Amino acid sequence: MSVISQFKTLGQFIFDLVFPINCAGCGREGRYLCAACLPKLKKFDNQICIVCRQPSPYGKTHTGCVSKNTIDGIVSALSYKDPLVKRVIELFKYKFIQELSEDLAAALLNEISAQGLGDYFREFILIPVPLHKKRFNWRGFNQAELLAASLAKINGIETNTDLIIRSKNTKPQTKLSATERKQNLTDAFREQAAQIAGKKFLLVDDVVTTGATLNELAKLLKKSKAQEVWAVTVAHG
Repeated sequence: MSVISQFKTLGQFIFDLVFPINCAGCGREGRYLCAACLPKLKKFDNQICIVCRQPSPYGKTHTGCVSKNTIDGIVSALSYKDPLVKRVIELFKYKFIQELSEDLAAALLNEISAQGLGDYFREFILIPVPLHKKRFNWRGFNQAELLAASLAKINGIETNTDLIIRSKNTKPQTKLSATERKQNLTDAFREQAAQIAGKKFLLVDDVVTTGATLNELAKLLKKSKAQEVWAVTVAHG
């Protein structure tokens, strides 16, 4: 753990002593998301094709939409348009509440199971979307890695956090246009090509909106002869 991470952990400990932990939904003390509010998180019920945004069984990218530059499918558990979902993910991502990773991963696993893809994904290697070193040091953790670790622990899927690195410290995608997002991600990632050919990969992230980051990673993996690239995210914007 870095010195910055240690200070963040100490700061969080002191913060928790001064300010009690309250549920993001109802304010009840004790957990950031209580058992009564967990089921209230709004589901992302209709999985869609990441390219044309139309409904698609299992979230599979339509035959006419999929290419060497796109993921082959995506499964998302929750709707990021729901205020409670957004609040919980912001606590997790920006307030450094790492404890929420297990609840969010459980919601994602439930959706994977509901789509009948649990056994199918066991053949895949989990890759959490990487952070640049500077952002990792600032935050103290990678939220996608925490989600992947929880998924792997429950589902027994192999995880690889070293296969792809973020070589460019990109701007946050949230306030960029679709064109700016693509430009922002140009040459942002680097891969270990020798470990990719013929394998299947499952990208993991907290939120997807346009899918620009996931498609850029898929493009990189497919260029190195990956057999298949899917993604799973906690929420869909």
